[in-house]
Amino acid sequence: MPKTERILKVMQRVYERQNFTVGELAEEFSVSYRTMLRYLHELSRQGVPLYANEGKNGGYSILTSRQKRERSAQPNESIQRIIKPQTMIVGLEMKLPFTAYYMSQTLKPKLWQELQDRMEEIPYIRKKTSNPLYITAVLNRQQIYHYVAGIEVMTIGDTPERMVGLTLPTKEYAMYTHEGHSDREDTDQSYAYVIQQLKQRGLTPNPALYSLELRTSVHASNAQIYIPLS
Repeated sequence: MPKTERILKVMQRVYERQNFTVGELAEEFSVSYRTMLRYLHELSRQGVPLYANEGKNGGYSILTSRQKRERSAQPNESIQRIIKPQTMIVGLEMKLPFTAYYMSQTLKPKLWQELQDRMEEIPYIRKKTSNPLYITAVLNRQQIYHYVAGIEVMTIGDTPERMVGLTLPTKEYAMYTHEGHSDREDTDQSYAYVIQQLKQRGLTPNPALYSLELRTSVHASNAQIYIPLS
């Protein structure tokens, strides 16, 4: 397994477990203690908020102020199972090998800026309370990382040059309101939190379908995250 892909899997496991030791992860991923320590240091440099107790047998934890708030809330209040009606979006897409996931973070702002600059080219934009709804559609559990920066439309007609149209069918989702920054680190924590809660409830996300993020503006401080259920 390539190093980049292994680090991504370690990151996913870190967010799922919340508390762990280097030895536990090293055994789980069949690598040496020293190698796993290097992986964790790499995640820390990437912005994953790891807190460590010193020493070989010391544990690591990952905890944010958002997660502290959620621990005091009832799970049913923070995550809802809902049926989302069919949604149509038009936007700009990016496809990269999953191992190039981190590279995509530098490309996403450019994608959204181009979408904003070309809004007048998109016909049939659906507006709610006079504002359009910005929708991110992501397939991130496949070999190819597929990301669409889009806008909700009433119908898909002729798509502008270099844009794509997606019709997302009526589907049951787990919906969570993410409050915080729109950057990768903060949003990934919310995704990991929802997946962890779903597992505790015996529910299974469907990785073959698009996960969604809905925002009222590109830089909105909160978003509705939708994870499709099997």
